[in-house]
Amino acid sequence: MSGLNIGLIIRELEKRGIKTPQGKDIWSKKSIKTVLGNEKYIGHVLLGKTYTGDFPNNRQFMNDGEHEQFLMKDAHEPIIELKKYEKVQEEMKRRSNIEIVNGAVKRKDTHYSSKRKKQE
Repeated sequence: MSGLNIGLIIRELEKRGIKTPQGKDIWSKKSIKTVLGNEKYIGHVLLGKTYTGDFPNNRQFMNDGEHEQFLMKDAHEPIIELKKYEKVQEEMKRRSNIEIVNGAVKRKDTHYSSKRKKQE
């Protein structure tokens, strides 16, 4: 909420010597997004995020709506206030360049850059 983008968050974590949840020194964008969007920090548990494929494969897959999911609210003590978590989710959605139009995932027509446009 301080205005840092994911790249700057990564740089700050690495500068401070904070390791990833897997104990690695190098953070990825995906791991930052996972941490920022993890409902466990507000005391909730989402069951059914993944599912196991059929025998003999038995691979684990991300559940993108193929199976039902269950949200257990207040399953444990939160470490982040709900309002702060919700603000972060709103900000991530606002900054995203992906939107759903008529059920299809599309990229927004906007282009973000730290470079200023030349005045004509």
